[in-house]
Amino acid sequence: MAKRAARPVSVKSGRRSIQDKSRRARLDGAPDLAPTTNLLLANLPQAEIEAFSARAEKVRCATRDVMFDTGDPITTIYFPVSAMISLLTVLTDGTTIEAMTIGYEGMAGLPLFHGVKTAQSKGICQIEGEVYRIAADKFLDLIQQAPALTKMLHRYSQFMQDSMAQSAACNGVHLLEQRCARWLLVSSDAVSDGHFSLTQEFFAQMLAVRRAGITTTMGALERKNLIATRYGSITIVDRVGLEKLSCECYKTLSDRRRDLLNNSD
Repeated sequence: MAKRAARPVSVKSGRRSIQDKSRRARLDGAPDLAPTTNLLLANLPQAEIEAFSARAEKVRCATRDVMFDTGDPITTIYFPVSAMISLLTVLTDGTTIEAMTIGYEGMAGLPLFHGVKTAQSKGICQIEGEVYRIAADKFLDLIQQAPALTKMLHRYSQFMQDSMAQSAACNGVHLLEQRCARWLLVSSDAVSDGHFSLTQEFFAQMLAVRRAGITTTMGALERKNLIATRYGSITIVDRVGLEKLSCECYKTLSDRRRDLLNNSD
């Protein structure tokens, strides 16, 4: 695997980071917390929404922007709206594999919620879009007065554990074509869009497989009229067909997400 997937994170290195203001597009105005934005925020009481809005800002992330690297202090929390963030395990030789996908249903920086101040994985923007961003100290202050959000974050923590366990089983047992179908569906769900930016090189790095394997598999999916590809982007053409091709893990995790996050009771 090319080490390009594990791009250095620090601003002082001159590489791109979400902390680098020259690479960040700030959106005008206060956060727009419409009910369809981030699932963890969607059903909060008005008082908690206002408390969040007073502390957060909405920014746009570009593909491969780095939120944090392994071992970094967690200084910022991210709640995706239309972006997708990947948590990556980085091996000593630079090889990366995706541990978790985070879209509009979740947040990046969860260890801080549990009292852990350093990141145990690398967080990057995989699909460009908008996120709510809140500084760590403001986040910690917020959860002291936001019981509904605290409850949702506990539920999301369980969902993350379930997702990582399911993904480990999936990567070890299921065929590459099934895994690709599942990952495409998860990505589409994460950004609520059937069309998103993604290169096959990046896709291969996320699944820790050879680029040739991804090229062959994506070609097979396209011949079945399940997807359409152009360089740098993918469109899901037949979602029902892609779900049938996917392994059981997609439905298992979709059901689990619905049980834990769509129902706050």
